[in-house]
Amino acid sequence: MTEILDPQEGEVICDPTCGSGGFLIKAFEYVREKIEADIRSKKDSLRLSIEGNDYDALPEDKQVKISHSIDKMQAALNTELDTGIDGSRMYQLSRNCIYGTDANPRMARTSKMNMIMHGDGHGGVHHHDGLLNVNGIFEERFDVILTNPPFGQNVDRGQLISEADKFTDEEMKKKYKKKYGAAYDEALKQVDDHIGESLLSLYDLGNTSTLTEVLFMERCLRLLKKGGRMGMVLPEGVLNNKNLQAVREYFEGKAKIILICSIPQDVFIAAGATVKPSLVFMRRFTNDEESEYANCKSEALAEVTALHQAEIDKLEATIAKADALTESLKDDLKKATTKLKQAKKDKKNTTSVETEITTIKKEQADNRLNKKTAEKELKELYKQIDEETKPVVKKKFDYDIPIAKIDDAGITTTGAASEGNQLPQLVDEYSDYRIQNNLWPVLNNEIIYAMNTDGKYCRYIGSQEVVLNEQ
Repeated sequence: MTEILDPQEGEVICDPTCGSGGFLIKAFEYVREKIEADIRSKKDSLRLSIEGNDYDALPEDKQVKISHSIDKMQAALNTELDTGIDGSRMYQLSRNCIYGTDANPRMARTSKMNMIMHGDGHGGVHHHDGLLNVNGIFEERFDVILTNPPFGQNVDRGQLISEADKFTDEEMKKKYKKKYGAAYDEALKQVDDHIGESLLSLYDLGNTSTLTEVLFMERCLRLLKKGGRMGMVLPEGVLNNKNLQAVREYFEGKAKIILICSIPQDVFIAAGATVKPSLVFMRRFTNDEESEYANCKSEALAEVTALHQAEIDKLEATIAKADALTESLKDDLKKATTKLKQAKKDKKNTTSVETEITTIKKEQADNRLNKKTAEKELKELYKQIDEETKPVVKKKFDYDIPIAKIDDAGITTTGAASEGNQLPQLVDEYSDYRIQNNLWPVLNNEIIYAMNTDGKYCRYIGSQEVVLNEQ
């Protein structure tokens, strides 16, 4: 999954249900390898530049001097790989790019320990409910999300947001406000402004489903920046269960599916899982895509509504006529009632007036029924229009969805490695596909190392200059 989404240096990565930290460790190591490869390449390039074309022909004293210069260059660039040096590339990766939460305190501790053992990045891991904001984990913060949410569990409709969910460390809040600015103040409101309310009320799909996998799908979508991408392990029921059609439609209106990969049930049997899983990859709409989708939806609705306009006009006319008749009959009844009172007062025969009142009341009842029937038919018609609009929107907002079926994912039912792992081939094929189809832009932060006028090696990204440490 990590290779499919191909996180780049500088991208911020999260797993809101991190467990023991498997995805975070993989993402950390994946980006670290990119940094290490780039440093090696830059060292080789600078070494060749320092040596020049005639190094072997130079006198020994000049070769020694050049060797010292090369040693100095390599020592300077090596600082970029030290997670303990403030501002180094590995420092940025480990301190500012890896985040995770888990509601189980033991798993959160395990994840932190595993991150330390694999090179750090543990500072962004927290023991916390993954559906709630905490510290650096809040809406529109992340470029990449990788997660395997809990399946088949339900969030209790009675679960309320409590004072215990509030973050109360004022010193740490000052630190985070300084780091994240106004976005952090807004993030705190998710909990602070909803104490005593249902956790489900925070989510659009909270009234549709209480399944944890559904709620975490929405959570991950909200955590992503616009244009950000995510990969999730999900039960196949999310993709084909009729009861979850509304859930699928919700995500179709907010993200593009960039890959669906069916994997064998064997993959998780060793861990005790019994549900057939799929890997689902999505990319949240960019601003332009949000506008495009909204336009497609508006055009589709107008087209379908036009096909039913005559029916709409007829029903609306019936309702308007009923409204007008309601007022007319109300006046008639008022006059008839007055006549009845006067007749009784004058001790005259009231039979005809009483008959008139009975007739008016029957007309009122019939009119109410006609109006109610027309309103019901109009409501049903609008539902029909809504359903007929959906396929038109899909046709207008059309794009290819790659689907893969993996029969061997490199693991057997016992948890042992298998020999015919098809996932590496999928990664290679998909990498070519997504580049050819420009499924997402690749960061192009070309890093250059060179000496400044003070003889210090510096990192240059565009016009930004950073002097490397320990020189």
